[in-house]
Amino acid sequence: MTDEELETLQREVSGKLEQLPVTPEEQLDHKQRRHRTVLRARKQALDRLKKARENGNVHQEAEAGLDYTLLTEYGERNIFLYNIMRARLFWWRGI
Repeated sequence: MTDEELETLQREVSGKLEQLPVTPEEQLDHKQRRHRTVLRARKQALDRLKKARENGNVHQEAEAGLDYTLLTEYGERNIFLYNIMRARLFWWRGI
């Protein structure tokens, strides 16, 4: 992923977060709360990826990229499945 693609993804995720209603968490339905949580996690993963790239830490960059990919693929469908896949992949890598 290039720096330009990273910036584009960050703007895209931030834009999606801004489009969600700005109300207290209790007034959002379950699907909206889950969507907001996954978007926040994706934004944090992208921020970690950018910071690791700036610091030159390849291990942390790969970990953040893996988190972002898993959140994108499994986060919206089933957060439990995301956690299983993350645990299996990190166990396999020996982290």
